[in-house]
Amino acid sequence: MSNYNVNREMAGVAIISVVFIFILPTLSPYLTEDCKTKIERIKKEECKIKIEKIDHTGTFKLIGTDMETFQPCECNDGNRWWSFYKKEFEPGDYFIKNKGEPYYKIIKKDTVIIHEEKCYSK
Repeated sequence: MSNYNVNREMAGVAIISVVFIFILPTLSPYLTEDCKTKIERIKKEECKIKIEKIDHTGTFKLIGTDMETFQPCECNDGNRWWSFYKKEFEPGDYFIKNKGEPYYKIIKKDTVIIHEEKCYSK
């Protein structure tokens, strides 16, 4: 291996190191969603469903019956907020996420579980 190849490899490693050490941390506040924006997006979500099936392939999806129309329906969680608590969902439960609210409810036969998204000050 010649010195030219070694120097070229080292230059590549140095460039990648600079990107990871300096540039990504500088840009990370712009790449992540701030909490208030996330809360506003969550408030736009709405789903009222009696859960019949839970699908974990790709996105988190609840499959069941619309509580108001009694028609089959699906609810998807695009931001993975619901999926943090996926072990709490079971067929037969009711899931209620009203528009304008930063929380959702899982209603079981003997329990109501409420998960609220909050912003904590830094």
